[in-house]
Amino acid sequence: MRLHHVLTQQAWEAARETGIHAPPELERDGFLHCCTPAQLGFVLTRHFHDAPSVLILTFDAKATGAEIDWTKSEPDQPPFPHLRGPIPLASVTAVAPRPR
Repeated sequence: MRLHHVLTQQAWEAARETGIHAPPELERDGFLHCCTPAQLGFVLTRHFHDAPSVLILTFDAKATGAEIDWTKSEPDQPPFPHLRGPIPLASVTAVAPRPR
């Protein structure tokens, strides 16, 4: 299953150094906020409209080995995936800047 996670350039560079994306919010919240391809536009508009530059990480959720919880958090959206572990860079299939 292909999922997306939005992150900063700085977070991506830290992940490249370690081979794994495990930002502080993973420890704090116990999960990483993710979205499906169909939810990506909503997430970028709703949560990152003022962010000057973010990257979209596309990854194979099964290849992470982490559990995924699906949580209904927005009234007009299907449940969002929460990844209960880090994203190994080996599971990443693409990294792209936010489309304009």
